[in-house]
Amino acid sequence: MPGRHSRKSTGALNIRLMSKHGEAQMQKLKINFIISVLATGAIVMGTLHAGAAEKRVTVGNKNFTEQYVVGQLMKQLLEDRGFKVDLRSDLTSMALRAGMESGDIDICADYTGTGWMIHLKREFKPGIDHNQLYERVKKEDEKNHFVWLSPMWNNNTYALASWPEFAEQYNLSTLSDLARLYQKRAKDIQTFVNFEFSTRPDGFPALEKFYDFKVDKRTLRTGMPGASLIALKERQTDVAMVFGTDASITKYGWHVYVDGRSFFPPYDLTPCVREEVLKKYPEIADILDGLVHTFPGGGKPATPGMVAKSQKVWQALNARVDIEKMEPSQVANDYLVEHGLVK
Repeated sequence: MPGRHSRKSTGALNIRLMSKHGEAQMQKLKINFIISVLATGAIVMGTLHAGAAEKRVTVGNKNFTEQYVVGQLMKQLLEDRGFKVDLRSDLTSMALRAGMESGDIDICADYTGTGWMIHLKREFKPGIDHNQLYERVKKEDEKNHFVWLSPMWNNNTYALASWPEFAEQYNLSTLSDLARLYQKRAKDIQTFVNFEFSTRPDGFPALEKFYDFKVDKRTLRTGMPGASLIALKERQTDVAMVFGTDASITKYGWHVYVDGRSFFPPYDLTPCVREEVLKKYPEIADILDGLVHTFPGGGKPATPGMVAKSQKVWQALNARVDIEKMEPSQVANDYLVEHGLVK
C-alpha cells in the first residue's frame, strides 16, 4: 500500500511539474512575441522617421556675389523647412546648367536672359519686356523638364548710370530722357562704356539706334570691365555703363536710367527646379515662392518701377558682401530673419 501510494504521489508531482513547465514555455513565447512586435514597430517607426528626415536636395549657384547670396538664401530656407541641402557653389553658368541637366543639381536661381539666349539658344529682339521673356523661358524650358518659379525681377543686366545731381540737373529718369538730352547736347556729355559693349552689334551702337540718339565720338570713352565704374566714381564722366545690381550703385547713390522700352535683355533672377524633384517634393514651390514674395513685386507682373525697387534691394545685399565684407551666408541669414522666414 505504501508503495502504490508513493507511485501515485510521484505521478501527480510529475503532472504538476509538466504543467508548470508548459506554462513557463507559453509565457516565454508570449514574451518573445511581444518583444518581436515591439522590435518590428521600432524598426518601422525608425524607417519612417529616417525617411522623413531624408528629404535631400542639391542647390547650385554661380561664381559671383549675387549668386553666393541667393544660393545661401535658398539653402537656409529649405533647411529650415526640413530639407537636407547640399550646396554646390562657384560654378560657371554653363557648369550650373550642365549640373541641372545631368540631375546632379536639383535647384538653382538663374536669369531669364541667360535662359533664353544661352541655354535655349534663342535670339533676343529689343522690345520684349520682363514679363514676356519670363513667360517664354518658362514655357520653352518645360520641354527640358525644368520648372521656372516666380521671378525676383532684379534685372542684373547692362545699364547706364550717372551721379544723382547730373540726373536732377537735367530732370532725367529713363533712357528715353537721356536720349533726348543726347539729341540736344551730345557734345557736352561725357560717356564711358565697356569696350566690348561699345562694339558688339547688340551693344551701344544698337542702343543708339533703338533710342534714336548719337554720342559724339569725342566724348565717348571705352575701357576694360570695371573701368567705367572707376571713371564715374572719380567723376571723370557724366554717364557710365554699369550692371543693374552693382554694389557701387548703392555705395555712391548713382542714378540708374530706367530702360522703359526694354532694349536690354531682362536678366531677372528666378528659382528653377528640376521637374522630377518638384513632383517628389511639391512643397518646394511654395517655400521658394515665399522667398520671392519678400522682394518688391514678388509674384506679380513686372513694372519698370517694381524692377528698379528690386534692383535696389539686390544692390544693397551685394554691397554688404562686396563693400562691408560680410559673408554671403550671414547676409542671407539676416535677410531671412528680417523678413520672418526663419527665426
